[in-house]
Amino acid sequence: MAREIKMVYGTVKQGLSQLKNSAELKSSLPGHISGRNHLNVVKSIEQLNEEIKELTEAYASVLAKHIAQTESAVNAMKETDENISSSMK
Repeated sequence: MAREIKMVYGTVKQGLSQLKNSAELKSSLPGHISGRNHLNVVKSIEQLNEEIKELTEAYASVLAKHIAQTESAVNAMKETDENISSSMK
C-alpha cells in the first residue's frame, strides 16, 4: 500500500518565517529595582529577573538554531524532490 506524503513548501516556509519573527524574544523585566531598598526579597527578585533574562536569551538562541536546521532540512527535501522528479521525466 503506497502512500504519498506531500509537503507544501510555501506553507512550511511561511510558518518558519512566522516562528522566526516570534522567536525574537526580549526580556522586559527590570534589571535593578532596589534603589535605596535593601530588603533581601528585593535582591532575590533582581536575581530571579536576571536568571529569567538569561534563560530567555538561551531559549531564543536554541530556537533560532532549530529554525535554521528545519529550514535546511526543508530545503534538502525540496531539492531531493526536484532531483527525483527531473530524473523520472
